Amino acid sequence: MEQQLADFAASTAKANKKAEAQSKIQVQTFEKQVRKSPYSTNGAATDIGTLVKDSTRLNVYSNIKKDDKGDVFKVRVQTAGEAQIGVLGDPGLRVQVMSRYGAVVADSKEGLGSTSDNYKALQKGDYKLPAGDYFIKVTNDGNGPVKDSKGNVLTSKNYAIQMSMGVYRKDYDTVAQQPKAGDGVPQQSVGQLELQNMLTAAQNFDTGLSGTAKLNNALFG
Repeated sequence: MEQQLADFAASTAKANKKAEAQSKIQVQTFEKQVRKSPYSTNGAATDIGTLVKDSTRLNVYSNIKKDDKGDVFKVRVQTAGEAQIGVLGDPGLRVQVMSRYGAVVADSKEGLGSTSDNYKALQKGDYKLPAGDYFIKVTNDGNGPVKDSKGNVLTSKNYAIQMSMGVYRKDYDTVAQQPKAGDGVPQQSVGQLELQNMLTAAQNFDTGLSGTAKLNNALFG
């Protein structure tokens, strides 16, 4: 119990210090609108930017339909550091953070051991991500139909995801819309798309050394 209290106090002090530092910074905001790929593979991921410690914050706003296989977003982490993820949206969503090679680093689903623990640490800003490319996958959690306050089954779920590392001076918003009918590369088979995905992962091998309120407003007005 004493250790838990000490951890809570340390976490609170850290959050307060970060908030105080952030309040003194004038933030620039940038926005882009894109259409998601109809394919839920890492090779077809929507790029939402580069996470730079004490410089950038990345936000993505989108929605997923009940029959969608999932949305995949790409994030490049410039230097290693303690990253933080914030997720808001309708219930019934699962969020996974994957390495450039497709290995699951953190998972919002409970009871999966280290990946579940890593996700909780990411939520607190206590998980250190090495530099490199990462993919954020959003899917329906598979726990059956989700209903709204009126008892109607949700056929589309809105969500917002935020990634930061320390304070930020530039806020990058990506509004990811549903793909249009006919988007994509219809002449490619599933096997070809998987091959493209593996080639994308291979290209990422190293060749040398080298805010909650906003999310709420975006989703709920």
